[in-house]
Amino acid sequence: MTVPAILVGSCFVLAFMGAIMRLGYPGAVLGLCALAGSIAIFRKKDSKHRSAAVIGAIASVIVFIGAIGNGNESSRKAAAMAASIEEARQKAEASRAREVDLSARIAALPVSTSPQEAVELCEKFGGVGDVPAESRARCGEAYLAKGRESLAAAKPAEAVSLLERASALVPGNADVATTLSSARELRGKEDFKSKGPEVSAGLARALAHAKAKEWEEAETELNAADDTLKAFEGLEVAKTKEWNTLSGQVAQQRKRIQPGLEKLQLQRQAQKLMVEMRGEKPMNSPWDGSVPEVERYLKKVMNDPDSYEHVSSSAPVARDAFWIVKSSFRGKNAFGGKVINTRYFFIQQGQVVRVEE
Repeated sequence: MTVPAILVGSCFVLAFMGAIMRLGYPGAVLGLCALAGSIAIFRKKDSKHRSAAVIGAIASVIVFIGAIGNGNESSRKAAAMAASIEEARQKAEASRAREVDLSARIAALPVSTSPQEAVELCEKFGGVGDVPAESRARCGEAYLAKGRESLAAAKPAEAVSLLERASALVPGNADVATTLSSARELRGKEDFKSKGPEVSAGLARALAHAKAKEWEEAETELNAADDTLKAFEGLEVAKTKEWNTLSGQVAQQRKRIQPGLEKLQLQRQAQKLMVEMRGEKPMNSPWDGSVPEVERYLKKVMNDPDSYEHVSSSAPVARDAFWIVKSSFRGKNAFGGKVINTRYFFIQQGQVVRVEE
């Protein structure tokens, strides 16, 4: 039998063994059967296939062990999956039972129950979206009643939070909408008492930045002041003289800094263009400090390129649209004498474009 045939046959045998092992426990039974057959062939009198029987026995043992391991792993996975499904089912049942119990307790609440007690019971569902349909109306009433209590206690921020939950539970309820609107107005008036001075302080900082020509810092302060004032739009506060005065001051200062911002933007665009025109920074050679762009240029324009000798070169410095390198070098002049020259080389995009003494 040729070597290729043996290799092909071996590959088929290994593939077959792998397929049997993947069967799990049925594969283990096949492995035992194959082992028994191999032993029978080996023990047969005057058998001419004892070597093959030994190989078959070894392969059968490998298949048996691999199939048992695969079967155990499959069993573990199946058991784990079943346990996970059962756990999820039990959790779902427990959650549903808890939900039914809470809904029954809420429905059974007497009219005299305090809003706080009813709200605490409704909150046991979790978020507003978790409240079941049969309890939404009753919980909406509880949040409405508690919100009215907070309004009466001069706690508009707390009232708004409660009434927003009531609105989510009973959308379209006129009482909830009216009370929520009143609470938001009161909270707006209360918030503006602290936010108004903050806006004034921000305007003062913006003015100081503008005088120092710190245009971006001034814009940041104005944006913050503008955002604070916009939070009151749609409320009665936005109709007051104080709000309108601050809003007008923001607009006036923004108009004042706009030319500076536009000039800064143009400068940055010009700077970006110069950086693009310069290209990548030339590098000094780690051996002698020379700059390859300068050497290539000099060897093109010198009378005797072979006489070029590098003396020293500065690190490239960015100026406007150029990289500038100061370089000293030796070379033969038109009369054959070797002299030292020092020049400033202006480089763009890896090419020397100008030379100055």
